[in-house]
Amino acid sequence: MKMRTIRIFIPLVIIAIMTLLVACEEKPIDPIENTTNEITIDSLTANYLSIKAWDSTTINCYAQGENLIYAWNCDHGNFNGEGTQIKYAAGECCVGTNTITCTVSNETGEVSEDILIEVTSYFGGK
Repeated sequence: MKMRTIRIFIPLVIIAIMTLLVACEEKPIDPIENTTNEITIDSLTANYLSIKAWDSTTINCYAQGENLIYAWNCDHGNFNGEGTQIKYAAGECCVGTNTITCTVSNETGEVSEDILIEVTSYFGGK
């Protein structure tokens, strides 16, 4: 009789241990669901959207997220500054619509937004 009890008891113990191991298994965290550092650009604004050649306008980026890094780029003209604010200017050779891009990033990724600045000729015509 003891042998029969042992034959039943051992498989039950093995099943119980396996159930505990599976139940206690650590489940991976979905990085998309648990991201707290998501980035959003709320606005990209300029004091003036139209400037004459050699004049300047201040451009501000308002973004949300943690540990943000700002990178700026323009297709014509140049800018001074860094972070959330730059001062953009363009010469006579840059007359027309110019695109300024702000890219905001952190360890979770990056987002970009463009602003268009119209540069008109200092001499009156385009």
